[in-house]
Amino acid sequence: MNEELRADGGSHSPARICERLFVYPRPDARRVLAVIWATVDRDRVVADLRLPVEFLADDRLLGASVALVRPEDGDPIAILEPLTEGRLAATLSRHGEGLAGEYVEAPVGPDSVTAAAATAGLDIGRSADGPFGRSVIVLGGPVDGPHLVLVERPAGTIGR
Repeated sequence: MNEELRADGGSHSPARICERLFVYPRPDARRVLAVIWATVDRDRVVADLRLPVEFLADDRLLGASVALVRPEDGDPIAILEPLTEGRLAATLSRHGEGLAGEYVEAPVGPDSVTAAAATAGLDIGRSADGPFGRSVIVLGGPVDGPHLVLVERPAGTIGR
């Protein structure tokens, strides 16, 4: 899992899109909930990692089932396997297995995310419940990724 995030330096990378959407008080303020690993066989990847696994709710925005592992170092890894012919299936078809995006906690509420996207000239998809809570996907980049899923900050996270 030491592969670099696809298009890491490109304008469609999750980090670059976040920079366009939000002004963070410091570079490390962007809260990555998990990096996305696309696979055709989630159980094989989980077994290969030999880490405790947590099965989460399906991601309807990417059309995938989700399992989460937490390595000792680095961000948690959301291992996604397609359930539909959606965005994740397009990622696998075009790029094969590997890193495919990020789940990032939105630093502002849903209305502010919509306004920030409009200001940045980006589109966002419909809101849906997902593996980390209510989420939207940032559109406008390639359908095959990398993907940025913004997750609403849960209630009670003031000062986090």
